[in-house]
Amino acid sequence: MDNKNNESADQDKLKRDMDEALSKVNDPILKQICSESFTKMFAVAGKQPDADDINDPTVLKKKIISAPLKEEQIIFSFLPHEMAKVSIFFPMSGKELKAGQRLIDRFSQETGWGKIVVEGVKLAIYEEDIFLALLKIAKDNFTKDKKEFLLKTSVKEIAKLLYGTTGYSTTKTADMLVRTLKNFQLVRFEITLFDKNSEDGKRKRADGMVGSVGNIVESFYYNPDNHEFSIFFNPHFCFFFLGSMLTNINFTLRRQLKKDGSKALLRFLAAHRNPSRMHILTVLNAINFNTNQPMFKLRQLFKSFLKELKDHHVLGPKTRIHDDDTVTFDILAPHKVLDNKE
Repeated sequence: MDNKNNESADQDKLKRDMDEALSKVNDPILKQICSESFTKMFAVAGKQPDADDINDPTVLKKKIISAPLKEEQIIFSFLPHEMAKVSIFFPMSGKELKAGQRLIDRFSQETGWGKIVVEGVKLAIYEEDIFLALLKIAKDNFTKDKKEFLLKTSVKEIAKLLYGTTGYSTTKTADMLVRTLKNFQLVRFEITLFDKNSEDGKRKRADGMVGSVGNIVESFYYNPDNHEFSIFFNPHFCFFFLGSMLTNINFTLRRQLKKDGSKALLRFLAAHRNPSRMHILTVLNAINFNTNQPMFKLRQLFKSFLKELKDHHVLGPKTRIHDDDTVTFDILAPHKVLDNKE
């Protein structure tokens, strides 16, 4: 009986000590990690926490950081195959991202895979992140209201996909989402895919792979009191989306990438499983990168995109840029992503 009483007293003391330690941690993300992981971590180690571990937040933080990484469930989003092959989103510099630089009358670009025509506004890569998040949420949650495709969601739900458990400002995120949805109203785009297997060897339109989609979003409403969105998608876009073959995009991996060019290249590789050796300008044009720059600069930037994808085990060691500025991709098999943020 005494042993049980002593054990209960020890557990009560441990809980009080842990609560006191948590009260000294100011970082809300670290506090959450500590609260969820502290007891489990020492249970796995098979020992009770030392007094220094309990009372010193610095020691506590080191213990948490050194704990084994938790395997994150991989989140996939989806793009219509046409939009993965020929994208309407553009990697842009800070100067290009300014509102005045993004408004356009018409932009047309043709590659070996297809052609795009964009009017209204050039959409940025961060807006593709939001687009992918909305498609992920919408895929199984569209409600048809009076022949309108309505999605009800919230800043929190979108931010969870965009940032994981990384901290974010609700106000700033909401402002960014509102601006992006307005741009989704402004843009009009056409996509044409080419069939390379034509008998005469000339590129021609692939059957069923062309369309003028118009805007993505017809209207939306944001409630700043509860941070919820009601988004009415363009029905023609929804028919295009729901009727298309879809290309999987590893969203968990994509949000870990820092460079816009790396994200665009990840999408390119998802749509081209076995790309042949090709010139880097061909690839950069295919991802809508601004190639109106000196070749040495483009080569430098392209190498940095390859390095980031190598670091995240998308590309293997045989990936290389040759002396004639062609590139060979060594695409690795899909892998499990480890992330200690969630």
